[in-house]
This record gives sequence, structure tokens and C-alpha cells, in this order.
Amino acid sequence: MHVIWKRPDGFQNALPDDFRRIALSNGAHLWLHRHELDWYPFQVSGDWEGQDQTKRLNRLVNMLDSPHTSWQSYLEHVSDDDLDIKDNQSIVEVAQSIIAWIGSLERFAKGHTWEIEIVRCALHDVLEILKSFK
Repeated sequence: MHVIWKRPDGFQNALPDDFRRIALSNGAHLWLHRHELDWYPFQVSGDWEGQDQTKRLNRLVNMLDSPHTSWQSYLEHVSDDDLDIKDNQSIVEVAQSIIAWIGSLERFAKGHTWEIEIVRCALHDVLEILKSFK
């Protein structure tokens, strides 16, 4: 499995106005597509589950600059058989399942050194938000 960062230049013939920029905790800026929340900015590849994992990861990353209430709503409504998340689980249990999954992705970051740093920092920032629900 690999987690790669898709560069904004050339992504589906997008224009600069199609993106918004957020600051990561390491001071880097990550460009996020304004409308394509499932398939950008990262791709998880390597097995048949890659598409679902790509969507799951990108939905979380695209929420990085969202208020705490948006994260809470996401955690209250997410149901994912791959992560063994069921409808009746508490927010804490859901957050713990996603934390374990995100933690497992970090070692699979691929690319140039600075691209790996962007992937890892985005994962770290997602983890920090999820840990606030424990």
C-alpha cells in the first residue's frame, strides 16, 4: 500500500481558483480542491480497498480547517464496515477506530522527502483533532 500526495498543478485541469489553502501544523500549506473532496489531495493505492481508503482519508483531510462541531457531526454519523465502526458506537469508539487506521497509514507515505512530510503532517493533524474526542 502507498499513500501519495497529488500535486495541485494539472489535477483535472483545475485552475488556481478551484483550490483553497490551509496551514498545517509544520508551517507548510496544503492546497485542497474546493469541490473534489473524495479524490483530492491524497491517494491510497496498492490493493482493492484503495478507493474506499482514499475517500475516507480525503474526507478527513478536507475537514482539517473545519470547526470542532463538524468533526463531531462526522463522527456521530460515520459508519464503516472496513474499520468495524457500527451505528451504535460512541464518538470515542469511532475516533479510536479512525485513529488506529490513520496511524497505520503513516509508514506508507511515498514520494519525495517534502511530499512525504506533507502527507505525514496532514495525517498528524487529523490524529490530533481525533484525539481531542477521547
